[in-house]
Amino acid sequence: MTHTPRPPKNLVAALLFLSGATALVYELVWSKYLGNVLGNSGQAHAVVLATFMGGLALGAFVFGRTADRVKNPLALYGVLELGVGLYALAFPYVLGALEHVWLSVAVHVPEHLRVGPRLLVSSLSLVVPTLLMGGTLPALVRHFAASLAGVRKELARLYAINSLGAAVGVYIAGTRLVPLIGLSASATLAAGLNVFLALAALALARQHPPAVVVGAAAAVEDVAYPRRAVRAALLGVMLSGFTSMLYQVTWIRLLSIVLGASTYAFTLILTAFILGIGLGSFWLMTRKEGGDSLKLYGWTQVGLVLSLCVALPLYVRLPHLFRWSEWMLAREVETWPLFQAITFAFCCLVLLIPTFIMGAAFPAAARVATAKVSEVGRQLGGVYLWNTLGTISGAVLGGLVLMPFWGMQGNFVAGAVANLLAAGLAFEATSHGKQAEGAKPVPAWRVFAPVGGAAVLALLVLGGMHGWPQRLSDIAAIRVDRKPPESYATLVERTKRLIRPLFYADDTFATVMVGELSKENLRFMKINGKVDASNGGDIETQVVAGHLGALLQPREPRNVLLVGSGAAITAGSVLAHPVERLDMVEISPAVIEGARLFKADNRNAVDDPRTHIHIDDAKTFMALAPIKYDLIVSVPSNPWVAGVSGLFTRDFFQLVDKHLAEDGVLVQWIHTYESNRELVRLVMRTLRDTFPHATTWLGPEDLVMVASRKPLSFDAASVAARMARPEVKADLERVDIKDLFALLSKQLHSDAGQKAFAGEGPINTDDHNLLEYASPVAFFLSQLDVRVKDERRAPDSGPGLLLHDYVRQHPPTAEQAAGLYRNIERYHAEKDPLVRGVATLWHSLAPEDPAAVLALGKALVAQGELSVAASLLEPEVAKGGRSPELTTAYLKLVSARAWAARTVWTPRSDDVAIALAREVVPRHPQDAKLQKAYKEFCEAMPPVACDPKASVVPTAAPGGP
Repeated sequence: MTHTPRPPKNLVAALLFLSGATALVYELVWSKYLGNVLGNSGQAHAVVLATFMGGLALGAFVFGRTADRVKNPLALYGVLELGVGLYALAFPYVLGALEHVWLSVAVHVPEHLRVGPRLLVSSLSLVVPTLLMGGTLPALVRHFAASLAGVRKELARLYAINSLGAAVGVYIAGTRLVPLIGLSASATLAAGLNVFLALAALALARQHPPAVVVGAAAAVEDVAYPRRAVRAALLGVMLSGFTSMLYQVTWIRLLSIVLGASTYAFTLILTAFILGIGLGSFWLMTRKEGGDSLKLYGWTQVGLVLSLCVALPLYVRLPHLFRWSEWMLAREVETWPLFQAITFAFCCLVLLIPTFIMGAAFPAAARVATAKVSEVGRQLGGVYLWNTLGTISGAVLGGLVLMPFWGMQGNFVAGAVANLLAAGLAFEATSHGKQAEGAKPVPAWRVFAPVGGAAVLALLVLGGMHGWPQRLSDIAAIRVDRKPPESYATLVERTKRLIRPLFYADDTFATVMVGELSKENLRFMKINGKVDASNGGDIETQVVAGHLGALLQPREPRNVLLVGSGAAITAGSVLAHPVERLDMVEISPAVIEGARLFKADNRNAVDDPRTHIHIDDAKTFMALAPIKYDLIVSVPSNPWVAGVSGLFTRDFFQLVDKHLAEDGVLVQWIHTYESNRELVRLVMRTLRDTFPHATTWLGPEDLVMVASRKPLSFDAASVAARMARPEVKADLERVDIKDLFALLSKQLHSDAGQKAFAGEGPINTDDHNLLEYASPVAFFLSQLDVRVKDERRAPDSGPGLLLHDYVRQHPPTAEQAAGLYRNIERYHAEKDPLVRGVATLWHSLAPEDPAAVLALGKALVAQGELSVAASLLEPEVAKGGRSPELTTAYLKLVSARAWAARTVWTPRSDDVAIALAREVVPRHPQDAKLQKAYKEFCEAMPPVACDPKASVVPTAAPGGP
């Protein structure tokens, strides 16, 4: 009897680890490729995930049978890996051909039925590689098969190794590889690794043929589980697959609200999810074979429900805990890795225990279904098929149907019910099996006691926390610009006191909440925890973005496309003009419902008969749009939000160009806050790569670019006439734009000026989306003062602006200057040179106007020119001026002067300021600016100065003359 030595087990396991890593690189890269073709809607994501998982299962089923028949399963593994690598190299070309099929077919299909063509394209592009990937694990399990006990242990070990490799692969791909080299290069690198793995496996298979026992009798099979137990196990793995994807969809939504929906956050969530599964499988591998695997599977399902009950009270506290973690970090480049580590820790806090249990559950159930060594490949493929039926239904139903139907809370309830059903089936089959073996019957109450106990606990916890998702959304704050409350209870109480919830909904793509500040007439819309629209500080940007294209385009637009709804305020501004059709593309249906609550602010734009709403990804809709547009307005969310940066790529702008009329105009929004100069330049440079002419408007934090193929001719009389229309006039006046002078004052880049500012450098593309990965870092650093060259501040380049020639023919009046000052001062910091410039203009036109004097005095105080400011403000006080605005400015002046000049050697009397403060401040207790100025004044003065009982104010410092 002779034996042929097997290849080293650890070496073969290393191959599987690396193939798991490449599989997740492909999943990440290919899903982004398909997202660019099919869109980034929730429907498209579900389709891609379902086809990917379905292909893996079908591959396990098909090649599992093949593995039972081939002489060398390790060689089969090598061939499969080679096929994956070669297909990965061809994937972009395959997808390009299928994209043409998609575009030609989808245009003839109604929008709500386009899931069919999407599924076809996704399936055809992924069926070959996922089939091949799905066969790799059954092939290696069959390679190591010597006995059922060995198979069952090797299954857990190989599943763990493959999962841990997948966790490493998704982390490296999502945080390092794709950001550094882009999609195509990442896929090529993974393909090269696949080819290497294939060659290594084929070489090992050649050097170490399968073990053959010469002259030995057929191996005796281990005792297999009864058919009833196998059925319970197969139903169990299907229910486990369903709940795992149902939970994953829900956890991703929950953590997106807490952590922010950046691409890094999604990567870390997926890494933690797969890591937990791998660790759970690893634990099962280390556990001694013996005992009842089906019973163990039942306990894992009970454990999942118990872990959910324990964790749920923690979920609602996560926003508070995460805000404190952020607050303690210095916002520096050096602390970005630490922030990522904290984010990953929160992902693990939520995911690691339940996914650990999931990781043990699948191989435990699979042990039950593997009855014969000679058919282990086929049987394991069948287990995968049942499991994937569950995962596909969990991904599709959980995201597309159940989430919109009953939200995050309902998904967790449904998952718990499915887990308990799976546990009940497992315990019942185990009990029946013992009775069949002649054991004493076990009472039913003892069999189902764990299920009943978990069910009661779930009922108490899940029922007692009804409405927790809305509370989570209410307290979530993506931007942390002030110290969080000391406790969770304080945060909840403060939120209830300040915010009145008006609307809440979970849909396939987002969780949307509309609230109102109780003490102010201010409404806002949160999307996945992030405020994306309001009728407060955001309104000027939304209004101006809606009007600019319609006003500046030589021919009045008739057909308009709006990308992104938000509160639909921009849509209402567009509809103030005589447009005939407005196609509004929004990826989240709940956003549209929430926008209806802004009816007074958006002029009922959602239900305007000219508005046609399309729930779709903007790229997909535009690729299939049957008409060309005179005007396209793109106002998406911030590009650090996953998926949004695709609306700032060359590919998107080229798509816009194809769907614009010959003289069409694109209006594109971008922000400067929580960004940096280079990212703003990147967006402008990418825009100019497609559109040779563009100007920039608004500021300081929001920029609106108006782009066209040809230079836009400017006719002042025509624009003024359009602005004079009653609806347009009323809409612009609410943001203090009352005339053409005020509108033109919003331009900060001429055509040449924008091009010069954008400069030379890289272009943002779908393949290498620099903005997608740089924006979250910029958001973390939260630079509030991004220096964007503003031609309004530069006299040498100012002549390029439209305002330059206009004011020569239409000199502004004092009233116009006053209106412009109010607008500029509202949206710019007091120390901004623009504020001083407009105040100087106003003062020069109305030198005797106290309001103009005050405006210039405030600007001078903010810029530190105290002597000049005093020459303006002191006479106004001496004349008897007692307004809270003047008192605020004067107290700031005196405070600044005290800190700058008062010493023991330079005593100074501030009797006038003290008397003014005592007279005016008590009259206006609700004036926050005045109260703050008074507090700073008191800090700069001797203590007795702000003592209301003191009748004598010292005129010299202690110890002075």
